[in-house]
Amino acid sequence: ADGSSTLKSFGIHPWDIEKTNINSRLGEIEALCVENRLIAIGEAGIDRAVKIPLELQILVFEKQLALAERFQLPVIIHCVRAWNDVLMIRKKGKYTTPWIFHGYNGNLQTARQIINSGCFLSFWKALLMNIKLQETFKALPLSAVFFETDDADIKIEEIYEKAGELYDICTEDLKNHIVENFNRIF
Repeated sequence: ADGSSTLKSFGIHPWDIEKTNINSRLGEIEALCVENRLIAIGEAGIDRAVKIPLELQILVFEKQLALAERFQLPVIIHCVRAWNDVLMIRKKGKYTTPWIFHGYNGNLQTARQIINSGCFLSFWKALLMNIKLQETFKALPLSAVFFETDDADIKIEEIYEKAGELYDICTEDLKNHIVENFNRIF
């Protein structure tokens, strides 16, 4: 496939589980993997703030993780109030592909557990104003982070500027670190 037909990521978001034909969507994900059209699977994960049964979320999540392992693709993780659940699944399943916890807003202890399990954290607009999150970010190695805007109405440059200020590094050097992280896992 040429670059124009390559998708970035595709998965079953926990919010969409009950309105999605799971087997059909898993078949689509698998077909895209076979065609080498994905660079990641996701967002996938667990969200304890929604009413979708936890057991169903875990089942759908694990099926996507199995595809990620089979095709050696990173996973973009959606995780709300489920850090321990997701980390236990990683450990129990002995998953080895990199996971990126999207929109991270947890504490330092959890961040370290995630990084120590071979995963990455992606920060977004919360980094601009959440003082506790800023303290957590400053204590992390740059080799374990990414930045994103998600659906926020902000420019990625704002996040890079704040992160550079917090880490006391110029934006250009920070970008180089993030490019290295990207090249390591994609």
